[in-house]
Order: sequence, then structure tokens, then C-alpha cells
Amino acid sequence: MPDVNGAWRIIRRCLVRITTAPDTGRTPHDIQRAVLGATHPAHAGSSRLRAFCDWIKAEFLTRQRNSELVARERIRNDRRAKRRALGLLMGLLTDEQRQEFCTYRHFHVIGGLSGNRYRIRVAAFANIDVLGFNESVMYRLCAHPAGDIPVYDVMAAQLLHLQDAATEQRFLQHANVHPALSEDGLRTRTAWIS
Repeated sequence: MPDVNGAWRIIRRCLVRITTAPDTGRTPHDIQRAVLGATHPAHAGSSRLRAFCDWIKAEFLTRQRNSELVARERIRNDRRAKRRALGLLMGLLTDEQRQEFCTYRHFHVIGGLSGNRYRIRVAAFANIDVLGFNESVMYRLCAHPAGDIPVYDVMAAQLLHLQDAATEQRFLQHANVHPALSEDGLRTRTAWIS
């Protein structure tokens, strides 16, 4: 929008020149006619200003419309990416994990090398709970790739890393460790991401 801002500066300068001209006996009505344009030949310059203002308005509306179309397309692409990511995650889950995910918005994974039990939740960060023998959360892990990646793709990557014996230890070394929260705290902080 720098073009529009520059155009408004030019219009403002023209208006200042018109309204601050030496006292020529102009009335406010004459100034308004000079700004808005008139059919009188004496006001031929104001018709150019009127045309310029109309062009600025049309240009502004066109750019605003294009900006809205770009925003709609971006939203549409984000939704499409989330749908595809959810489809990929559902394809990777077993029937039991899929049922658990649909019911509780989380699923359990057994570590490929350590045999530890992990719960992966739908959350923005620290979404992996490391579970103890009595299903209590010992601590939480946070490991996400950089960038704007759909949450379901992140969960799929976490699932694959934790299940694989070759990558589980490397994943755990890179993950940030967070203290455990109570189950009530998890329920209030976890939101369904659509």
C-alpha cells in the first residue's frame, strides 16, 4: 500500500495549497468546489484533481479486494493442509490408537527402544507425556520442527520417532523436558485444533 500512502500525501499537499492560498476572497463553498471538481471552465484544474481522487479510490478498492482474496486463499490452503495432515496421522495410527484419538484427542505409543509409554496429545507445545507404571505423568516432552507445520503432521512425526528403535533416543536427546501437570490442567489447556 505504499502507492496509496504516497497518493494520499500528494492529495493532502494539494488540499493544503488550495485552502491556504493567499486571501483571494474564496468562500468555503468555492474551496469545496475546487476540491470536488466543477463543470465551470474556471475550475478545469479541479476536474483533474477529481479524476485523480477517483483513480486513487478505484486503486485502493482494487488492492483491498486483492488482499481479501489472498487472505481467503491462505485460509483455504491452511484448512486443506490440516485435513491432509489429519488424514496422514489417521493412516499411521492403529485401530486402537485411532479410536483413542477420536474419543480423547490423544493416543498412546510404546517406545521402540526403551519400552516407555508415551501419550501424544493435540497441543501447541509440550504435548508428549511420559507415563509411569501407574499411568501417571512423570514429565512432559516438547519437540517440534521449526516453521508453520500443521499440528497433526507434528504428531505424526513424533509418533514415528518414538516408535522407531533407531530414532527414539536421538528424539529424546533433542526434546525439551517440562514438569508434569495435573490432568485437570491438561483438560483446560488442551484445545481441539481444527
